[in-house]
Amino acid sequence: MLATLATANEIGDERGWAFEMKWDGVRILVYLERGQVRLLSRTGRDETQRYPELVTELAGLDCQRAVLDGEIVAPDASGRPSFALLQPRINLSRPADIAAAARQTPTRLMLFDVLSLDGQPLVGEPYENRRHALERLVAVHSGNGVQAPPAFDGDLAAALEASSAFGLEGVVAKRMGSPYQSGRRGRAWLKIKHRRSQAVVVGGWSSGQGHRASTLGSLLLGIPSSDGLRFVGKAGSGFTDAALVQAHRALEPLARSTTPFVEVTGRDAQNAHWVEPTLVGEVYYTEATSAGRLRHPVWKGWRPDVPPTTVVWE
Repeated sequence: MLATLATANEIGDERGWAFEMKWDGVRILVYLERGQVRLLSRTGRDETQRYPELVTELAGLDCQRAVLDGEIVAPDASGRPSFALLQPRINLSRPADIAAAARQTPTRLMLFDVLSLDGQPLVGEPYENRRHALERLVAVHSGNGVQAPPAFDGDLAAALEASSAFGLEGVVAKRMGSPYQSGRRGRAWLKIKHRRSQAVVVGGWSSGQGHRASTLGSLLLGIPSSDGLRFVGKAGSGFTDAALVQAHRALEPLARSTTPFVEVTGRDAQNAHWVEPTLVGEVYYTEATSAGRLRHPVWKGWRPDVPPTTVVWE
């Protein structure tokens, strides 16, 4: 289930809502079956081997089988989720690298919903019933790597204040009485952000200069529309040197001779290297122009948990 971007003014009577933190991580579905654990991303990619520390804790939950919804985060030294710290772990595949990363940057799983529990489907149950079932399940769990963080019932101001103090992106408002709408982006879940961010599809990259000559200068970004991939801007800031190398390596095998964008001309197409539009990232930006461009986009990181076909204007 996906949330729709909204403002605080759209909530109305707060007593009909619960407010949860918006975690800065990777969305995951957890499948438990008699002690066996499987982690799947939104794209259907199996993430089980990539987060062994979470698998160990999830296997200890007191249930025979369950399907859970949550988000994997990587806390920094102060305990705040850091998407930048999580980035190096999202594409690891060698067991030795994964084990080293788990020791150096341990992750946590923030659970916020339960779709079924011990053979009983819960997607049609009201939000508050699913929430109580989840809290009961996690309450008897002894570890701290798997959590069900508290919700703020009917107090948006307190939730936003807590979210800001903890350095999070915002909150997700969930309507009381609402079912879990699998695969849908409805208005029963509304996300309220402290600053603007947008998922984007990468359709190419421009050559770099100076110390970036061996990697790239910027990424060419698009958002799918009814007539194809629309160019929305270029992101050249927000990268560490390691991130530039990673981006270049990820994009080189996807090279193609023609642009994947419906229309991109002039300076935007200069020194461009086109790629198959299969990779998704996320950027921060100040505003969207009337021409449908992102003003001052800053690269936040890759989103392997987001299928390109599901990217829309927020």
